[in-house]
Amino acid sequence: MSWTFNYNYNICKHIKRMWEIKNMVLEGIMTGYSKCKKYEIGKDVIEYLHYVEKQPFYVAPQFSMIKTTAKLSSRNPQLVLFSAPGATGKTALAEHLAHTYNALYWNLAKLKLGTNSFIGSVVKAVGAQRYSSFVSDLSNADLMLIIDALDEAEVISGRKMLCSFVSEICTSVEISQRPSVFLLARTETAQVLASYCAENGIPISHYEIGFFTEEAAKEFVEKKISSSTPADKDCVNQYYNAVKRSITVEESVSFLGYAPVLEAISKHIKTSPNRAKLISELSSQTDCVSLIMKIMKDLLDREQNEKVVPAIASSLGAAHPEFTDWSSLYAPEEQLVRIVYYLIFNDTNYENYTIPGLPPQIIDEYQAMLDTFLPQHPFIRSTSDEETERDFTGPAFRDYTLAELILKPSHAELAYTYFEESQSKSYFPSQIFYDCYTCISEGIVNTDHISFVYDSFRAKAAAADRPYMHCSILPQSAEKDSEAYVSFNMIPGNKDGKNEEVYYDVFVNKRELTFSQAMNISIEANDCVVNIGRAGVDGLISNSAIECKELHFATGNVAIESFNPDGCLLVAHDSITGTPSIEIVHADSLRVSAPNTSEYYRLVPYKYSFEDASSIDATKFSHALRSILMEFRTDKKDTLAKNAEKIEYVTVGGSDIKRKVLEYLKAISIIYQEVRLYKVNEDKMREKGINFTALSRMDIAQLSTAYNDFCEWQRAQ
Repeated sequence: MSWTFNYNYNICKHIKRMWEIKNMVLEGIMTGYSKCKKYEIGKDVIEYLHYVEKQPFYVAPQFSMIKTTAKLSSRNPQLVLFSAPGATGKTALAEHLAHTYNALYWNLAKLKLGTNSFIGSVVKAVGAQRYSSFVSDLSNADLMLIIDALDEAEVISGRKMLCSFVSEICTSVEISQRPSVFLLARTETAQVLASYCAENGIPISHYEIGFFTEEAAKEFVEKKISSSTPADKDCVNQYYNAVKRSITVEESVSFLGYAPVLEAISKHIKTSPNRAKLISELSSQTDCVSLIMKIMKDLLDREQNEKVVPAIASSLGAAHPEFTDWSSLYAPEEQLVRIVYYLIFNDTNYENYTIPGLPPQIIDEYQAMLDTFLPQHPFIRSTSDEETERDFTGPAFRDYTLAELILKPSHAELAYTYFEESQSKSYFPSQIFYDCYTCISEGIVNTDHISFVYDSFRAKAAAADRPYMHCSILPQSAEKDSEAYVSFNMIPGNKDGKNEEVYYDVFVNKRELTFSQAMNISIEANDCVVNIGRAGVDGLISNSAIECKELHFATGNVAIESFNPDGCLLVAHDSITGTPSIEIVHADSLRVSAPNTSEYYRLVPYKYSFEDASSIDATKFSHALRSILMEFRTDKKDTLAKNAEKIEYVTVGGSDIKRKVLEYLKAISIIYQEVRLYKVNEDKMREKGINFTALSRMDIAQLSTAYNDFCEWQRAQ
């Protein structure tokens, strides 16, 4: 088969065509498949390409079939794509399929993709002499490949190299009656692959991994606690029902059907000596976040007050009457710090967290107790397999720990170290990091943490959802620090779905923002540096609007994707810095404005004069409109209002473009003044087709009615 591949795909267009068929089961999806023949696999690839001999833990969730065009959906699929929000059981499914069908499991997180990665890996696995028979068996579905961690591969190897890898599979494996190559990825990577396949006419079957039903969720917990006695089953039922009564029906589906939450519940039940008390205390929790926080805090308190402190006080109390403050040992914060040190460095040293007032003569004996208790901590996955890497028990435990530590100034560096160390494993946070962080921080996001929080928010996205982030940081003034906020937006693929939009204040601890990948973000920070990428990992800017003082490329390779209707706007008032190799993947409505744009020859064709007020196009108008009106969005009153002087002299300041747009808004009564306040008439906004979601996303197409009206108003002046 001969293919000519087109990398000019449009994710936005593909998402809009999606629809889903819900309530499918795995047995139905896998109808017709049976055990595969097995090949002997070479040692050179065994780390990332191997069979799964040991039966993995698995409980089947619900599935939905995702379809786009009827033409593609009616053809025999060449690939099967499973997608899911973050931490929803992709690897568990991959290992289950590999074990059940004798399929080869391929972990792309452990391989840097390059040219001929598929062919080269197969040759290393089975030898050159057996390559043809291997591919033939694969084409006939006598052999199956389960390829996991495509989202990690996108980060490690870059989006284009991932698409090239998929292309290589398609040129090597013929289409048969049943597809034999299964791909597993997080939602956003799956959207890229699905749109790429659609653009290139590659037929795929696309399934979304959903949440667990109530029956499956209870089965999950029962299996995790490794017991099926009537008392255990009754406890699981009571626990589940107690939580269900505390939250809404809608929340119960996503919360009680989410694997990380069920892992936390399992540990909570398994380690509880008084289950009746445990269940009675759940009734005081009124939302999902407070429930997960309570579970974590209960486990930490139990480790301290029911295990370590009684044990050490009993052992050392009589010999050391000079010390009585035993309750200061192994406090929750200490436990979290020691857990991260142990997981990163295999280090249980007392010096990692010293306790004021602890007599030197006790430290050696306390150290011995740490060596025993810490590796058995409920937050740490226990295993008898020495080759299994140390890790958290599950994503909920990891992300709660990181949220707690990153918000403590004395331990934030340890959290950053974990992030850096885990980047080699392509760590992706679950939505629990976002939930715990915003709860602990009481709705204030640190500038250092915005990218982590947004990555976690993105983990909520389902197959057709589009996450979006807008961050505004006003210039610092002599009178006060800058005002800043960030909004996170989830635009549903389902027309009946609810658009989730939340706002948080931002603590500006330094005038710098960093994103490994700038995907669907909008930043307005005129006196800040925005860093894109990190050393050793390719950077990506996709459908984003960035206005800043300096745009710094902190990596050797940067890809830019700009799709209509959103496009990309990159404005650096001082300069663009860094020396990357820049690839323009797609250039719909791509605009770049910087004094030194000419130094980057790949960007020269998209040079744009952002501050030229003599010609206000739709991009400049939409940007100014957003800058002004989004300031009012953060107001908590029924009528949106802001101090008039602040709007005039800070938000608008010396910008001629914003000044003209503000005059227009006042002329048509969207903004009006009462005493010292400017207020917004939202009915007037709607008349002109202006809404905050379109403003947040810089959706120029949606704002076209207002722009056309602005042009008419200008001509009439």
